[in-house]
Formats: sequence, C-alpha cells, structure tokens
Amino acid sequence: MRWFHESFDRLHVHLVSRVMPSAFRHGSTSPTLHDHLAAVRLTLPPLTTERHYRVTAQTLIGPVETGYQVRLGGRADLPALVYHHGIAEMPYDKSFRLIFRTRQPIPAHLAAVQAPFHRSWLTVREGTSTFSHFMAMCAVSVKLMEAVRGLLAEHGAQGSLLSGTSLGGFIALLHHLLLGTADRYVPLLAGPDLSHIMLDTHFRRFLAPQAQAEHIQSRLDYRQAFEASDTRRVFPLLARYDLDVAYDYHEACYAASGVSVVTLQRGHITGAMAFGALRQHLLTCLAPLVHPAKTGSQLEGNAWLRP
Repeated sequence: MRWFHESFDRLHVHLVSRVMPSAFRHGSTSPTLHDHLAAVRLTLPPLTTERHYRVTAQTLIGPVETGYQVRLGGRADLPALVYHHGIAEMPYDKSFRLIFRTRQPIPAHLAAVQAPFHRSWLTVREGTSTFSHFMAMCAVSVKLMEAVRGLLAEHGAQGSLLSGTSLGGFIALLHHLLLGTADRYVPLLAGPDLSHIMLDTHFRRFLAPQAQAEHIQSRLDYRQAFEASDTRRVFPLLARYDLDVAYDYHEACYAASGVSVVTLQRGHITGAMAFGALRQHLLTCLAPLVHPAKTGSQLEGNAWLRP
C-alpha cells in the first residue's frame, strides 16, 4: 500500500501548486530566528469563559495578527497540552478538533495556537511572500506557544506538553531548542531540519528561483542544536511513506541524538489524517504528567470535548 499513501502526498503538492505562488518571491533572505524571536512582543488577555482569543504581535516585519483557543480541564492542576497546526491548515484548529474529537475525557487543559497569516489562503500567500515573513511567523508561533503555556501554568496547570503536526511539530521543536520550558515535546510528522523539506523534497518546486539554498539551510537546519539539547523530553512520531518529511532522513536525525521514533505505516497526508493514532501517541506521552490520583472517575466531569 506504499503507492496509496505516497499518491496522496503527490496529489496534495499538485493541488497546492495550483493556488500558491512561489515562496519567498519578494525576498529570499532573513535575519536569524533568534533575531526574530527577540523582536516579538505580544500580550495575552486573561482567561475567561471564552474559548477563542485574538492577539496582535509586534515583529521585525511589523504587527501581525494571531490567535489561540483554550479548553480548560475539570481541575486547575491538570497538565497543559498546547498544539500547533500544519502549514496552510484552515481552519487552523481542524486537526486539533479531530484529534481530540471524543467523548472520553482528556486529563489536560487543551490549547490550540494559530500561526500568523493563517486566516485564509490569501493571507498564507502573504506569509510566504518573503523568507523574513516566514521566519517571523515561526518566531511568533514559538512565542505564542510559550505565552499560552505560561497562561495555563498561572491558571494552575501542573506540567506541560507541546505538540504539533508537520510545521507545527517543527515549531514545537524550535520551542524545545530556544526556550525549553515545557516538560515534554511531541513533534508529529516533523523533524529538526525544515530546510531538508524545502530543498530536498518535491516542495523544492514551490521556492522562487532566487531562493538561496545555503541561506535557507543556515536558517532552518537545527540538527546540531538538537543533538546538543536534552532530547530525553522529545517523543516524535513519523510516517514511513512520507514524501514531505522523508522518513529515512528524519529518523536518522532523531537516532543521532538517541531519540526513538514511533512509526506509522502511512504517508504525510494519510498520517496527518490518522487522528486516532496521533491522539493515542499524545495521550501516551501525556500520561506521566498526570498524577495517578487525578485519573479515573475524577475526570468524568471533563465534558468540554464532547461533540
């Protein structure tokens, strides 16, 4: 069935190429992610009974709009699980809602963050117009995940897990490398070298002709930083037939740092749609953060995930 899973990845790239112009067409250089991250300024409103929140972040490219949603658990001291979507995922919480679409209570406060430029296909086009726009988007997402994690900690959350699918998994890894304040990181269908996806897979066709491979690699290849980090807190999941996040390459990246990978026998798109498997992996990684006394019947009051 390898051909089946790979065909979805090829079809997805073909369809996206019909609606998306070349990435970095108006500028193919950027300051480092550290520079972008240092420039980000954002303030979150206090938690209320509302689920959806909007935020304006100040960045090196000017003000950008972003947002997030929160689903509070049954008790304040449950851990926080903060999730980030994939590139061009609209609505931004689609995979978040499908992964956690169940009547079974989840022993955590759940949050989904929205990357800048992810309000429509038109705004995504703006977000990839220059390399600096894309890097600013990543920096804001890292900072927003941290702000939401901190907000839930102030609410009483004990422990935190940061995760995401595809681009969201890379953002979670960046948080691990640049901030490292969460207890566990669960990148789904993602690895520490985003430049490999842009330069060495069929996504290369999306780059503008003037895009410089060496510059992109210098900004988005975090393999060395990952190897030097405390990888004991990282629990990745990859798909064996993934044409976007090439399995052999990224599994080797993790193996070089002593990190074991959970493997789905799927491709990138079919793996991203394996919501039950993604959910199970997240719950397995979340379990050590949940105190035994907080499981079982005490969680039955968590009705906020029921459809």
